[in-house]
Amino acid sequence: MKRYKKGFFTAVCLLTMIVISAGCSTKAAEVDEDLLGVSQSDMDKVTITITCNSKLDHFAAAAAERFPNIRLVQDCYTGQYRISEHVADIEHHDFGDLLMVKAGHIPKVNMSDQLIDLSTQPFPVNFNANLLQADENGHITLIPGPLSFNCNIYNKTLFEENNWRVPENYEEFVALVQKINRTGIRGLRNCYFDSASQSYQIYQYSVFSALDTLTQVDGQIWHNKLMSGETVSLNPMKTAFENMQHMMDIGAIKQEDMSVPFNENIEAIANREVAIGGGEIDHIRTLNSSSKDTFCFMPHFSMTDGQGWLLNLGYFFGANKDLQQPGNEKKLSAAMEIMNFIASEEGQELLVEDGLGMMPATIDAEIPDDPALAQIHTQIESGRYIMRPTYDMFSSVLDTDIGAFIRGELSSEEILDRCSLVLKQGPPSVQSLGEASDDFTILQTGCLKADALRAATNTDVSLIGISEVDGYDPVGGIRTKLYKGSIVEDDITRIAQPLMDVPLTTVRTSMTGKELLSLLEYGATSETEQADGKVSRFHPFAVSGLRLAYHLNRDEGERVSAVTLEDGSKLKPEATYTISYIAGAFPKGQFDEKEAGITLTDALRKYITTEKKLAPDKLRIQLNH
Repeated sequence: MKRYKKGFFTAVCLLTMIVISAGCSTKAAEVDEDLLGVSQSDMDKVTITITCNSKLDHFAAAAAERFPNIRLVQDCYTGQYRISEHVADIEHHDFGDLLMVKAGHIPKVNMSDQLIDLSTQPFPVNFNANLLQADENGHITLIPGPLSFNCNIYNKTLFEENNWRVPENYEEFVALVQKINRTGIRGLRNCYFDSASQSYQIYQYSVFSALDTLTQVDGQIWHNKLMSGETVSLNPMKTAFENMQHMMDIGAIKQEDMSVPFNENIEAIANREVAIGGGEIDHIRTLNSSSKDTFCFMPHFSMTDGQGWLLNLGYFFGANKDLQQPGNEKKLSAAMEIMNFIASEEGQELLVEDGLGMMPATIDAEIPDDPALAQIHTQIESGRYIMRPTYDMFSSVLDTDIGAFIRGELSSEEILDRCSLVLKQGPPSVQSLGEASDDFTILQTGCLKADALRAATNTDVSLIGISEVDGYDPVGGIRTKLYKGSIVEDDITRIAQPLMDVPLTTVRTSMTGKELLSLLEYGATSETEQADGKVSRFHPFAVSGLRLAYHLNRDEGERVSAVTLEDGSKLKPEATYTISYIAGAFPKGQFDEKEAGITLTDALRKYITTEKKLAPDKLRIQLNH
């Protein structure tokens, strides 16, 4: 084995290895396994956790300064399986004091009985009424974050050269597309290509559905009822197909568009091969920085009322109903202070800095001084807000049938009949791969993954880094849990890999017990920490093949104790052990490692299908401050 980074081995031989029977750690040591990374300083502050799927560092920093009595902790999931994780968390009522949820995820699970009614709070008046999704009784459980833009992009320079006037309604838009088509330039083209991570056929169909249905509160209520499984009319979906058919009739949608990736379409817009195409403000900025031409937004247009569609609601925020339990008065008051800050223009601007949108959603918020927005101030100020619908329950139908519709092989009536059958019978059953006897903590889930890796690689020990609060991710770390009940394929992927198309590869090596102990003393590291050659604080590993105790606040050399092998025998300093871990977990070139030949996803799937019944190991790791 090659020489490892000096800091990893400074602790060699500093610990006495003794055999102990470690008990359940969290209560005895007063360490919440799911909140690893929370500082123990300023314990007199009120701690408010916010479960989010994007880091809110700018907002959190400002909140810390504004509210010195509150410590805002981000329980942040940073993987791409955000929908799956959101659904799992909500279904198990497993989220913090505050919850941040992406608009398209709201209908996935009924949250109304888990969130506080905010209609009696003062801050909902900061928003236009059609931004707030009140129920039939006027209850408001979610307030919006900043607004995003997703519109048509057009080449302003090309338009001026050809004296093409920017349309003001649907009829003018259709006529312009046909006019441009006759010049040999494609008037309008959007992406209908199915990538590995997204079906753009369903995405574009959902955009048409948004244009014609979800610009009104009634349409949003219809969509929420549909997604909760209620029997509702599918006529709004039929209207979206009619809109698509109209675009097909004028040559704005063609069969060959299903083979054009999104980036290729943006490139065609840059090269003047396409005059109008869908995109967001970042795409406009990229086009304007890389081309001599000037590109601007043009609103989408609705077939049903002719108006432009412009503003997209990205994220919403709610408060956990548990805050209203007796004894939580201080936490409830602090949580409402944070919610009020979210609903202020200042708070919304900070969330914009954190990447949640392009401008505040509050009434009379200042429109950003951005050339790309110069021509659409009127549309922004008119306040037509939507969320793009999600038709996941019909994916078994729409994944194939929208393409068949574009090719002229199926009618909308045939497709909607199939959707109605799904709505009546429910989605196809999902195969159960195993059963969890109880909920796992994040640390216990990490140990489960380590067990799967050790079994797949036939090594003595496996190590897995654990993601922590405030958005800290070691290499291969994912902040997610396995919950009690049936385990399905979606659970495996959301737990085992942060990226949809890139499963984590695994490696194995050999080292002495002395060297292994030093790795445990140094802890897990992120890519940034590896590049810097130092860590800001200690990050423990989840392990398989070992039992041990961590002392989180001690100096290196005193962080790990009571290390034994799984069978209870002592870890021998001079003995050689085989170790498996995620590729990249340690700096490249520091070990003579070899690929293990299996991804973590495949290893976890194999382990679950083999074991069938799984229970969290509550005795493996003892956590101490």
